[in-house]
Amino acid sequence: MIKNIVVFFLSTVALVGAEVPRVALTPPGPSRYYIHVVNGLSKLGLLVHCQSKDDDLGYNRLLNHGDDYQWNFKVNFWGTTLYWCKLETPHASVSFESFWPETQHLWLRDRCKHGTVGTCIWTAKDDGIYLRNFLANVDELIHTWIYKR
Repeated sequence: MIKNIVVFFLSTVALVGAEVPRVALTPPGPSRYYIHVVNGLSKLGLLVHCQSKDDDLGYNRLLNHGDDYQWNFKVNFWGTTLYWCKLETPHASVSFESFWPETQHLWLRDRCKHGTVGTCIWTAKDDGIYLRNFLANVDELIHTWIYKR
């Protein structure tokens, strides 16, 4: 009798199908990203040095307000692509990650998504470094300058 109940139960589960728990996956991001560093300073020029573990992009001088240094890349197969930058003026500097992989949180991807393209725009202004938030249509202050002594 018990054997018949177990067989009946297993048959029912097999026919109806057991509900499989769903794992929340992050939606795929853009396949290519474009990173911009813009001189938004009112008076000073800006020295920019950006790199990844495998790719040193060198030093770039943005002498005038509105000058833009940019590069683009595809996220590597493992999803571990990471870029960081150091920005310097004669009186201050700041170092920060300009692109990083996101697997659970979409903070950077949400700000850098411009249509179907990944575009991160970092702007150096007099009070700090801003990241363009395309969804909210605003520049957000992310990093403040570290002043030299």
